[in-house]
Parts: sequence; C-alpha cells; structure tokens
Amino acid sequence: MGVPRLFVDAPLAAGAPVRLERQQAHYLVHVMRVAAGGIVFLFNGSDGEWQARLGGGRNPELVPETLHRAQAEEPGPILLAAPIKRSRLEWLVEKAVELGVARLVPVLTERTVVRPESADRLRVKAIEAAEQCGRLTVPELDEPRPLLAAVDAIGRDTLVAFADEAGDAPPLLELLEREAGVGALLVGPEGGFAPAERKALRGHPAVRPVSLGPTILRAETAALYASTVWAAVAVRRAADPARAARSASMPVAGTGGDSR
Repeated sequence: MGVPRLFVDAPLAAGAPVRLERQQAHYLVHVMRVAAGGIVFLFNGSDGEWQARLGGGRNPELVPETLHRAQAEEPGPILLAAPIKRSRLEWLVEKAVELGVARLVPVLTERTVVRPESADRLRVKAIEAAEQCGRLTVPELDEPRPLLAAVDAIGRDTLVAFADEAGDAPPLLELLEREAGVGALLVGPEGGFAPAERKALRGHPAVRPVSLGPTILRAETAALYASTVWAAVAVRRAADPARAARSASMPVAGTGGDSR
C-alpha cells in the first residue's frame, strides 16, 4: 500500500503538531497499520501537501516535517446538478472530485423528486475521494438552491453550459473549445427540465445550451460526461495556449443567451 493521505482542518507547517480526530487515528493505526514513526501525507487545501510522522501513545499526533508538494491551483468547473438517489449521488460526488470539479451545487427543479442529501455527509465522501486521488483541495459543497437562483449566483463573468435534452444545441465540446468563459455545467433531474425551465434557461444571458450526444443519459452519467469533456479541454488549453486563444476568438453559432 502507498503512503496514506489525510485531509486535515488545521494549518500545516514544519514541526507544528496536528491533532487527529478519533476516526482518523483509527484509520491510520487499525486500518492502514501505520506504526509510531510512520509517514503520512497531510493536506488542508491551502498549505500544500506535507510529509508527516505519526507520534505514539493513545492519542497520537502527526508532526509535519517537509513540504512534499507546494499548493497549486486546481481549476475546475462548477457542477450544478439536481439531487438523485443517495448511492448514485455519492458515486457522482466521488467521480466529480476525481475529475477536478471545484464546486458542487445541488439545484432544485420542478421535476426534482429526491430529497437533497446532507452537505455534511457529502463532504465526507468528497474528502475521502480527494485523499485517494491525490488532489490538494476538496470541492466546495453548496446547500441546495432553486434552479434559477443557483444559476444567478454563479456570477456574471462565468458562463453556464446547460445540458439541453432537446438536441438542437451545439455539442458541449464545440462550445468549450470556443468560449473560454464557460466555468459551470448544468445537468437536470431524471425527468429532464420542465418546458418553462428550459425557456427561462435559454433566455438567461449567462447560459449556453449544449448537447451531450444523441442518447438519453442518466443524470449522473450526464454530469460526469460534461465534467470529463471540460477537464479534457482544460488540459489541452493549458498545453497549447496559442491554440486555445485562436479557438476562443471564433464565434459559436446558436449559443447566444436569447436562442430559442
């Protein structure tokens, strides 16, 4: 097994002891079998990743020794998604973390039938996923918001790619390649958006309708499809900034906020 990683809600600096929560201590000692003096990597979302050693005793502490990885920016999209059943939602959160999503926003729509899961419970899943996949940050988890209120709260400088099941919008990949300002992804509930919601979204100045392909996707599949495409474009954009600049200067037909 590799060196365990733990997310901690404490400042990290050389020689400054970090007290473990009971569950964390149990995990390291009884699950991962880390003995006193063993190495553990710590991160807190702001101070980078530190190599630390586990102390002894009944209430062991971790003492950071050296900076293993400096804190780096982890740009990712905001994912707005309607609540789905717990098992599928927890799986979605795990995979969204792995794909680099920066923030998750549950949206309440006319056809939402599942009661929103607790943000605290989902944060536990997000932390576990970040520990496993090597991220230096844990995505923000918002409380549920009504659909249009959630879109309005994103901000004027961020465009929202709205997965429109009507099929008359450009592909998501095309939009992302040509509009660098797309920083949020919106997928609907299992029953799709209501007609009034689709009309309101298509009339919103910050929303761009997109297609996710010819087949009907489950809600969690649509969210991960969109997140994967966003991540792929971001990687290519970072590797070839000149190409990204050329693509962004080209207009995309039919993606204006007032399209019908």
